[in-house]
Amino acid sequence: MDARTEISLRFTPQEQAGLTALAAGLRAVVESDLTEEDAVVAAMEFALTRLIDDFEVPDPTAREQVQQARDELRAHWIRGNASLM
Repeated sequence: MDARTEISLRFTPQEQAGLTALAAGLRAVVESDLTEEDAVVAAMEFALTRLIDDFEVPDPTAREQVQQARDELRAHWIRGNASLM
């Protein structure tokens, strides 16, 4: 079952260009037809991993939330090789 929530994001032209470039770079690296949506999810997974590995999140509740979100994201990964790790 594909359970997704649709959200709307507003980007500046520079942010949109960055997202387009991120998706293009990921497509080139993994040699797969990834979307900008895939690129956002890959960036989110990377950011959560950086919070876990490289920063000390001082609030235990927030730290647990970050860990759980990253683990759940990886456990239900449907985006093939769209990862920045």
